[in-house]
Amino acid sequence: MTLGTMVLSGAYASAAPASSEDMELAAENIKRASKIMDITWSRASIGKDGDFGLKDQIHFKTSIDFGPSDVWPYTAAIEAHNSMLEALEAIKKWNPTVYDIYYSKYRSRLDQLIDNLEWYRGTYSLASYATEAKDVSPYAVPRAGQRGGANVTGILNVYDDQEWLARELIRAYRVTDNEDYLDLATYLVDYVLEGWDCWRDNEGNEYGGITWGPGYNSKHACSNAPMVQPLVWLHDIYKGTEEIMEYAYRNENNEVVTEIVEREDHYLMFAKKIYDWQKDHLYDKGKKVFYDMLGADNTIIVEGGYRQHMDTGNATGAFISYNTGTMISGAAELCRVTGEHSYADDINDFIDGSWREFATYVRRPVATYVLKTDASYENGFNTWFNDVLLRSYVDAIPYADTDGKKPLQYIGYHQTNLDYAFENNNVNNLLPINLLDGWGDEVRTKPFHQFSFAAEYALFAKQLIGDGLTGIEEVAAAPAVADNLVYNLHGVCLGEYNEVKETLPAGIYVVNSAKVVIK
Repeated sequence: MTLGTMVLSGAYASAAPASSEDMELAAENIKRASKIMDITWSRASIGKDGDFGLKDQIHFKTSIDFGPSDVWPYTAAIEAHNSMLEALEAIKKWNPTVYDIYYSKYRSRLDQLIDNLEWYRGTYSLASYATEAKDVSPYAVPRAGQRGGANVTGILNVYDDQEWLARELIRAYRVTDNEDYLDLATYLVDYVLEGWDCWRDNEGNEYGGITWGPGYNSKHACSNAPMVQPLVWLHDIYKGTEEIMEYAYRNENNEVVTEIVEREDHYLMFAKKIYDWQKDHLYDKGKKVFYDMLGADNTIIVEGGYRQHMDTGNATGAFISYNTGTMISGAAELCRVTGEHSYADDINDFIDGSWREFATYVRRPVATYVLKTDASYENGFNTWFNDVLLRSYVDAIPYADTDGKKPLQYIGYHQTNLDYAFENNNVNNLLPINLLDGWGDEVRTKPFHQFSFAAEYALFAKQLIGDGLTGIEEVAAAPAVADNLVYNLHGVCLGEYNEVKETLPAGIYVVNSAKVVIK
């Protein structure tokens, strides 16, 4: 894939919206996201201020409470607010009225949500593969009875929960500039990386993989691939800061060694390692999607002060949409920062495989494709799993073949489905998990699902507007170069210099922060 192809393939210019119709749709998406978020917030909220929580379920015809939610669904609320704030920042220049109506409310709520994460946090002593027992403070699965007092021992904290939180905390840092959010995200990422199995086999190779949690030996797609994208984001944030950290691991003799590394390099190294591990161990090359896990008996052995390696067997479990989605997003980030075209090849394979595996064509009530969902709202989490896949399609647009046509089409189908549900199956601004078929006998829903729908609406709004993170943006005239312009070129994989020269007009280009002059 050449750079020229990638520049022209669905990249979004932030200097102007694609069309007035796109801008109108983006504004409508934001309004609909807001309606879903506001009713969910009002119906699911428990307590206020420093004692705030969310119900696990809501009954949309009564005031019956079910809850409180675990930390994973709670994180979906943070995701929706981050997505809304990103969409509002993107639309601010083009429609300041929409920005002014919504921004303060959702910024305040985001801070409230993150502050009340403390109800899920606790402290305990943990020995890892290359780190002796020390106090750590992750987030528990269930909400505790007091701030900071959660039981986080054994299986009561899992690495994937920390990863989803780290992702959203980095996004929150980006939209608020609150350094506390970055510090917390960095802490969680470092905590998770100590769950990487750095013991080595007889040939001196790391076994690799992050277990589902400190209390598990199984290594899951959901405890590995979700880490890739936030790791690359941290690489971006720490790039050029020269901030250092101590890294402990096992050498080829399985001896524990430590070295001082720069965070920017450390996080990019791990992003590549985790991505490669998941592709090597959980990828079905025929279906082009990912298995759920490598299973194990969950025997935990600590000897000499360190956690020991346990064999995990072969890939097993179901194919779940988010496990491929996280790899698409990870590949997009790695393609962006490394310029390696192999990641773009993977992206196209993963998109093809995931759409074949998880999407079904239907003719009624509208002709569209729908993503697989659950039999009822209680039976699973496909609504949010599909949200992860859809946001990966947005991430993939600048790197996909055929001008980004496939991910754009797939996003368009889901936009159709959301709109149909909002206009035909809307109950007090709540949507059913079966967007086209409606509620059936359901009288309850999960805030988890509703915040997923809102996040999708906001995500699609941002994608329609463009935000300067991908595409070509004309910045200013360049007096030093006669009649040439200065461009920012973001989110592309660099090919050979001749490819750049042959496909772009004359000008000064800042390509992923590097200067290139084309005459």
